[in-house]
Amino acid sequence: MTSCAGKSGVVTGASGGLGRECVVALAEHGANVVALSRNLEKLHETAELAQHLPGSVVAVQADVSDERQVQEAVERVLAEFGGIDYVVNNAGRQIERDFLETTNEDWEEIDRTNVRGPFWLCKYASRAMLDAGRAGSLVNIASVLSVTADPMLTAYTTSKHAVLGLTRSIAVTRELARSGIRCNAVLPGDMNTPMVQQYFAAHDDPDEARRQIAQAYPVERIAEPREVANVVRFLVSDDSSFVNGAAIVVDGGLGASLYTNP
Repeated sequence: MTSCAGKSGVVTGASGGLGRECVVALAEHGANVVALSRNLEKLHETAELAQHLPGSVVAVQADVSDERQVQEAVERVLAEFGGIDYVVNNAGRQIERDFLETTNEDWEEIDRTNVRGPFWLCKYASRAMLDAGRAGSLVNIASVLSVTADPMLTAYTTSKHAVLGLTRSIAVTRELARSGIRCNAVLPGDMNTPMVQQYFAAHDDPDEARRQIAQAYPVERIAEPREVANVVRFLVSDDSSFVNGAAIVVDGGLGASLYTNP
């Protein structure tokens, strides 16, 4: 089993869905986690799930679209655990609107959370790692939409392309790489998370929408968040010590399919 024992870091968007599963998966394997979200009540629920696990979890209310709060989150890890070894940039915003209807406000909201938030957290965390002479792992949650597109998710798709570019740019920064600081991206497809549930609920027939999405996958279902969190845990661990600049697709074969429906 991949061990993260003694490693300390941050998981954003930790109040539910994939973020919550990442917190639990890491704590199960001995990692200490500062769990971030704007929703403090649900953050406490996440921490409650992890209270009897080997790792420690600290719930911190923060908005990753605010640079100062991101910087303070890194400082909180240092204060709680004495150092930082990893970050998982999971927090994200999604607005369903086609290209012609996308507004500047949509673009700004998504960019600040999905792109600038990960940029700030990676920057401040890697500086702290360098200052302490520590190796580390930066994990960005991208998407299959980092390499494809959805006409109803223009701003979101663009942001996820940017996350992949950010990941690769950090990975080839030699000062970081030669210090053992790695940066990788995980590209999930649809997952059984609140964000995807909201997408289904917006349709006239949510059950039919779910069925159609599932049929696009060769495995004929969408992922459970834990299936993606297990990949994140691997990237945080030392077992992935030579994995840097990778874009690991976790999509049940969706991207390998020539046709999206049977």
